Amino acid sequence: MTWIEISVVSSAVAFIVLIGFAIRMLIAMVQILGKLGDTAAQAKMTLAETAVQAEHLMTKVGLLTEEVHMQILALEPSIQSVEKAGAAIGDAASALRNASRVMNESIHGAEKVVHTHQKRIQDAMEWATTGFELWQRWRAYQHAKSDN
Repeated sequence: MTWIEISVVSSAVAFIVLIGFAIRMLIAMVQILGKLGDTAAQAKMTLAETAVQAEHLMTKVGLLTEEVHMQILALEPSIQSVEKAGAAIGDAASALRNASRVMNESIHGAEKVVHTHQKRIQDAMEWATTGFELWQRWRAYQHAKSDN
């Protein structure tokens, strides 16, 4: 065999090995693409299930939101009543404050008058006491006189 024949045979063997390697590579790629297709199908199914669950969740959230809204609407009259009661209590407190202030001023005025006219009041009390004692003595005298 000559060098040319050996080269041709070597080239043919290398080409056959290369073709075998390429076929093996193509088979591996087909298997990988098959598994990738299966994975994509599973992902699609999982995504569909997740979408259905999300839709159910959104429906439940919508119902819950509607229920909360209805409860708030139901509580609104109560809240308004509480606000009115608070305003009434505030008005009553204001009236009590004013009455207390007026009473306090009256008491201070009376104290001032008593303090200013203490001597006169003391004299008037003494006159009233003396008058009462005289009246009691006169009544006792009248009883004693009618008994005789």
